[in-house]
Amino acid sequence: MNYSIIVPTCNRQNDLAKLIDSILMQTVLPLEVIIVDQSDTGDTKKYIEDCRKQLLTKSNKIEVIYIYQTKKNSVAARNKGIDIARGEIVSFLDDDVVLFEDYFEQVLHYFNNDEKLGGVGGNVIIERELQGWKWKLRRAMLKIFLLNNYDGNMTVSGFGYPIVGIAIDRPMQVEMLSGCNMNFRREYLNNDKFDEWFTGYSFREDAELSYRISREAVLKMIPEARLYHNCSKSNRMDIRLRMVMEVKNYYYIYKKHAKKTMMSNIVFFYSLSGLWIIYGIEFLCNGNQEKGQQLQGFTEGIVGLLKTNNNP
Repeated sequence: MNYSIIVPTCNRQNDLAKLIDSILMQTVLPLEVIIVDQSDTGDTKKYIEDCRKQLLTKSNKIEVIYIYQTKKNSVAARNKGIDIARGEIVSFLDDDVVLFEDYFEQVLHYFNNDEKLGGVGGNVIIERELQGWKWKLRRAMLKIFLLNNYDGNMTVSGFGYPIVGIAIDRPMQVEMLSGCNMNFRREYLNNDKFDEWFTGYSFREDAELSYRISREAVLKMIPEARLYHNCSKSNRMDIRLRMVMEVKNYYYIYKKHAKKTMMSNIVFFYSLSGLWIIYGIEFLCNGNQEKGQQLQGFTEGIVGLLKTNNNP
């Protein structure tokens, strides 16, 4: 079984180099690596050209495909990759992850042993486990407000998240995978690509696609396929604007997938208000500028959503 890797990247040449190094060390090498570059300079293109001349002489089996995209849109970049990918398994990786050497060996093992398996997510290594009363309070509130049950499944309010921030110690069937590392059988991407309603930096596009595929096939997160997610600080979206976008994107997914009834609307806004309360508590506990901008942006997003819904 062969596989293709798709990596959107933007102004992160150093992070991308670490990812490529970890790909070249895989015990099972990919058929191809598709880089969709949205950078402002030619550094990434030059690096890929050097890869072809030097690094990739280690193996003649890997084809590196470089695509430049002027529009900064991670969803459109991934869809471009899907259009040309030839592998039986299509892997989406963020440009700031680093894989363990047997990551793809483990992923392919699961696909080979379960024909019903449509998608696989790996185990992001947690270097420091979250502890303390603040974390316990946040986790409890996420459950109370029907936001996150930490099981990778959609909640009744239309929220729910891929499993992140906790270690995976056993294979878990889920409805959502994290966009930093998602692997799907090619057949499930023929008609179900990323929804290009999501623009720019995007948010929840990974959860939305994987949730759609989970309606047709089994998705699992597995402990054996390990990786680091370095969460690069380069090219990050302004936090206030990101929070405005998050509110809009939460509502879009709710409208697209939830049953639209009076009660479902009440439950959605109950969860949304719960998230606002959580951000407010975080600001009061920390009092720093970043938490203030987070709360401000989320408040602006809710106000904008309410105005839109109240307009005839």
